[in-house]
Amino acid sequence: MALALKESFLRLMYQTRVPSRSGRNERNTIRYRLVVSASARDRRPQNVEGNFFVDHTCIDCDTCRWMAPDVFARIDGMSAVTKQPASKDENIKALQALLSCPTNSIRTEKPMKEVAEVNKMFPLPIDENALPGIYHCGYHSEKSFAATSYFIPHPEGNIMVDCPKYIEILACQFDMLGGVRYIFLTHKDDIGEHDKWAQRLKCERIMHVGDIDYRTADVERKLHGDGPWTIGSDFELVYTPGHTEGSVCLYYKPMKVLFTGDHLYKSGETGELDISLIYNQQSVSLQLDSVNKLLDLDFNWIFPGHGRRMSFKDNNEKNAAIEAFLASKEHLHDNSKAGTTV
Repeated sequence: MALALKESFLRLMYQTRVPSRSGRNERNTIRYRLVVSASARDRRPQNVEGNFFVDHTCIDCDTCRWMAPDVFARIDGMSAVTKQPASKDENIKALQALLSCPTNSIRTEKPMKEVAEVNKMFPLPIDENALPGIYHCGYHSEKSFAATSYFIPHPEGNIMVDCPKYIEILACQFDMLGGVRYIFLTHKDDIGEHDKWAQRLKCERIMHVGDIDYRTADVERKLHGDGPWTIGSDFELVYTPGHTEGSVCLYYKPMKVLFTGDHLYKSGETGELDISLIYNQQSVSLQLDSVNKLLDLDFNWIFPGHGRRMSFKDNNEKNAAIEAFLASKEHLHDNSKAGTTV
């Protein structure tokens, strides 16, 4: 969907084709990077009455809808507030979503004094019981199409997986947690403001050479070949080309978590495993072959850059889900190998 702004004189910047990254709406769209007009910042009529609202600059990234699902939902191709927060917990989650919105499209009618305290909550523990020591960074960046980034404290060096928007208060929180030794970049789409983070945190960036371009030419550790590679004793880097030439997943072996970037995710619409075909920069068959490689890894969680997280009760359930996914895409695999565009 396009941002249809009436104030044409404010379209001062440029126009780019950017498909929706939510996993629910795979249609080519045109969005405008521009000086935002007052009307674009008006609340969408699809919002319910109340303090929180989403304006017309929403890019349908899905972030707020999985961070605060009781408050936000998708209506007419963008997010909207469908229920105002009714408890302290819902209010905190709505504010966390507000701060994580890459385009600052979530707003309130009245200033919220709680924002300062919520700012200090990032990075957010994902599941302190099941997955102690894995955090969601928040502050999604428009430069990475709103990709989710993660923080993993570890005795051999803390790791950031992909990069959020650069926010000094978040950098200070990382300092309090022992800093960051490595920034692992899964692929070239989700690098965010990696340069600012690397300079501020004095850390080593890791990325596959297949995805290196002018923005990442100074990455400290470039991966060559098909791997696998390691970061310390607990992390394996798994080469999974298809979405891009240099896509790599981070496998956290003791916690049985696979950080997939944009390689594989749970669809917010079907609840099943999926890939985003329209974003593939390599062949579909190559990506499906890379998905097939995951059958050899023992993990119970998928943490993607785009799309929803997915959990499995054990490795057998994970493999069954992957095999079902591959079977559902077999016709695409065959067509891709035959040279048919899908």
